[in-house]
Amino acid sequence: MKHSQNTKLKKTFTSGIFALSLIVSGILPVRDTDAATVKLNKKKLTLTKGQSYQLNIQGTKKKVTWKSGNKKVASVSTKGLVKAKKKGSATITAKVKAKKYRCQVTVKAKRAVQTPKPAATVTKKPAVTYKPIYTYKPGVSCPPSISCGPVISIWPDIFGRPSATSNPAATTKPTATNKPEATSKPAATSKPAATATPSSSTMTESEAYRILNSLRSTYPEGMTLTNSYYYYSPRFGNGYGCYGFAAKLSDTVFGTEKAYTTHSTFSNIKVGDNIRIGNYHSVIVLTKSSDYITVVEGNYNSSVHWDRKITKSSLSQEGFRVYTRY
Repeated sequence: MKHSQNTKLKKTFTSGIFALSLIVSGILPVRDTDAATVKLNKKKLTLTKGQSYQLNIQGTKKKVTWKSGNKKVASVSTKGLVKAKKKGSATITAKVKAKKYRCQVTVKAKRAVQTPKPAATVTKKPAVTYKPIYTYKPGVSCPPSISCGPVISIWPDIFGRPSATSNPAATTKPTATNKPEATSKPAATSKPAATATPSSSTMTESEAYRILNSLRSTYPEGMTLTNSYYYYSPRFGNGYGCYGFAAKLSDTVFGTEKAYTTHSTFSNIKVGDNIRIGNYHSVIVLTKSSDYITVVEGNYNSSVHWDRKITKSSLSQEGFRVYTRY
């Protein structure tokens, strides 16, 4: 009898416990641990146009539905990849069942790429171009077919003429290495004897012409005479080519001690005068008329030339200086 009662009591207790559990389960909802830990990895997001960002829902493996509130500003893929399209703002929503998770996206415009300013270009000043002492001008006095040669010696009066009584020191003469070979110089016997040169006080134009004319055999027409020809004159200094030849003839006519004076007046030119034309060519006057002169010269087409006519107008055009020893 007792055993039967105990069995009934156990059944009643078990039934009560089961009923109580049903009641409790009906009153209190079961806790959803999954919902408590689900979250979106970003609630606010700032992107620049063209950038992308991966959003994801953390804490659940349930299906997520993605949506953009403004697809023109920012789009979102089915896997939560956000792409910034233009400046503005958009809300990206992730829906898990009935629960929504939102991310506010702000899109900024691309920054303009600043192109570095080119370095300032330094303009170099052009090198100074030095003008030559003279510019050759074609003219009657020295036509283009003539090779007058460069100016090698500078006229003494440009820097100060030596006085008539003071001869240059021996050191002013060039060394033997500067002189051309002896064969290019006239032989010493070509110089007239001292007795053939009258004193400067008795020199006349006719006498000057006679002496010059007598030198035609010593310096014949066409004789080679270039810038290698050298002559030193106590009055005119070192001279090469046409300059040296003119100084040589002047010393032959007037002697080495007679000083010179200068002028630039055509009417005052005399036979035997040494004329520098355009500061590039030297001649000795043979004859003179009212509108032209005839001359003897060296280094005319690289040779000696006699009786060339030079007009008054061409001398004026080229510019000239007369070195007279009268």
